[in-house]
Parts: sequence; C-alpha cells; structure tokens
Amino acid sequence: MSRPPIRPQRATLAAGAHLRFKRLSPLTYAANRPETEAWTTHLAHRILSNPSLRARALDAPLRILDLCTGTGCIPLLLHSLFHRSHHSLEILGIDISCNAVNLARHNLSHNVNKALLSYSGSSQIGFATGDVFKRHEIWDDKEWDIVVSNPPYISPDGYDRNTTRSVRNWEPKTALVPPVSRKNTSSPRRARMRDEDVGDMFYPRIISIARGTKAKMVATEVGDMAQAERVAEMLLSEQAWKTCEIWRDGITGRNGGLEEKELGAGKVVVRGEGNGRVVFAWRD
Repeated sequence: MSRPPIRPQRATLAAGAHLRFKRLSPLTYAANRPETEAWTTHLAHRILSNPSLRARALDAPLRILDLCTGTGCIPLLLHSLFHRSHHSLEILGIDISCNAVNLARHNLSHNVNKALLSYSGSSQIGFATGDVFKRHEIWDDKEWDIVVSNPPYISPDGYDRNTTRSVRNWEPKTALVPPVSRKNTSSPRRARMRDEDVGDMFYPRIISIARGTKAKMVATEVGDMAQAERVAEMLLSEQAWKTCEIWRDGITGRNGGLEEKELGAGKVVVRGEGNGRVVFAWRD
C-alpha cells in the first residue's frame, strides 16, 4: 500500500481538483506521483549529508534549479524539507508552459495561505516561463548548487504503445513526450532520430545547464533502466562528475539496495529496488 501524500502534496491535489472543477486543468496535471516524491525526499537526505552544501545554510542561500517544473511539486516538496535546516533558500522552477507555471504559482500561494508550507516559501520559491533549450539569463547567468528535473522522457512510440487511455486523455502530451516528431519534420537530422533518441532529447541540455551553472549535484527522472543507463553514460562521458548513481523506484533511507554496474564510460552505482527512476551525479 502506498503512503498517503504529505501535507504540501495534499494541498496541491486539493488545488488541482479545484482547478479542474473550474475547467482550468485536469487533476492529473496538478498532481505528482509517489515515485517522484520518494526520489525527491531521498535527494534531500543526500544534500543534507553533503558537508559543503550543509555549510551553505550558514553563509549563503542554497540554490536549486528545477527544469521542466510542471505544476511545481518538486520545488514545494524541497522547500518543505529544507526550510528548517536552510534558512536562506532560492528555488526556481522553469517550464515552457504558461499554464503549468500559472498552476505552480497557484499551488505555491494555496499552500502558503493554508499554512501547509512555510510563509518563507512565498519569497524563496519562484516560477518562470522559459524554453530550457534556449539560453536565458534567469538560469544561465548564475550559479546553482543543485539542478533537478522531471522532463518529458517518453518516446513517441512509447507514448502510443505503453501509456494508458486515462493518461492520453488527461495528461498534456507536451509534459510527457519531447516536442520533436520523427515524422513530418523539415530537419533531415531529426527525421533520422531513433525513437529512444527523441525520448532522451532533454537530457544533454539538462546536463549542459548543470555543468555551465557549476552545479554540485544533478538529479533527473527517467522512464526505465535502459534510459537511466543511457543518461548515466552521458554524465560519465563528461568526466566532470565524481560519482554517478541510478536510483530505482524503491530508493529509501540513505542507501537502499546497492550494486555496481559497468557501463561503457565507467561504473555506476545502482541503489534501491524496482524500475530505474533517477540518474544522480555530483562533483567533488
């Protein structure tokens, strides 16, 4: 049996139901999954165990950038987990969808107004509309400590073959599938893209932003173990990251299940049990 949602998530669901009632958005668009809650919570434990990031609580804001933020569930959850240990926080969520950003702002104000999230969240969490594939001073011209993302990662064929009718009816497709079609495209290079390459399209850019903003940690959600291994290969091939890990759905506590896997570009640590869910890397 899955655990009930934590207080900020319950408020987010309530806000989502209210928005659906007003025909602004389907409920599933405002909700997040328990797998995302689990890895975000585990990430918080890893951050709090990192001496250099823990020290930031004393002299500077802890800066977290969330790419493809959707309705802001990850920033809200991270703030609820950090606001007591880090009195100075700066969390920014970016999404290309104006509707998603408006919902994220609504969810933030709803949680703060209902006292389900610390009042400091109103000034420490921000959301902005932007295309992560384009350079923007909001996120490119400053340093971030942690970059996180739950991007669109389902391939076009995977969307047609594996998603349920309820997902196709209620979830915005742009939140699930990268906005590149292998058909009817004027770009010969993109026309030749394999289905899995389309699903992986966001990851090189996420890694590039993490590298360019000197992030100490990067964590990004993936769809399965095969995709996790491909993303881990991207990170390992850069040789800029001290360690790379794959977290399965069953990641709990500090370690969970533990194994090492040899990939073409190096070794990766695999933690937890179940499906591959997150690729995590950090610098020295």
